[in-house]
Amino acid sequence: MDKRKKKQQMIRPLRKRHLQIWSALAILIPVSIVSALLVRPKDIPGNLLQPASTEALPVIIKTVERKHYVVRLRGNNQVATQLEWINKNVLTFPTAVIYKTPRTFSPTHDDLIGRIEARGTYRFGLKPDARNEYHFILYDFIHQQKIDSINF
Repeated sequence: MDKRKKKQQMIRPLRKRHLQIWSALAILIPVSIVSALLVRPKDIPGNLLQPASTEALPVIIKTVERKHYVVRLRGNNQVATQLEWINKNVLTFPTAVIYKTPRTFSPTHDDLIGRIEARGTYRFGLKPDARNEYHFILYDFIHQQKIDSINF
């Protein structure tokens, strides 16, 4: 029985090491919690992940209607400065984005217009095109495939 009791007891160097470790943890844990709270980024009120829907411009310049969606170019006069995308149904591609492109499509070089998701109306600002030729590509960036193209 004496051997068993002796193995279970802490010897003096082990007790000293145990005290040092617990003393260090007693200081480090609260300091790390406070420092983590201090470096946490502050919430910005009113900063939405999805930008708020903008007002539709008054003049519809051109319209393309498809089975699942309607695409319109809008502006204040004959210059299109807004793309309006209206989903009639929920998209089968949840990772769809719209690119403005010349005739040949390259996702790395073309202008990303915006992302569309569920049923609803999406409006995106456009830079005026000198030639008034607008070509848009609906692209699934997860599967890296072109879904559809819209030419005005």
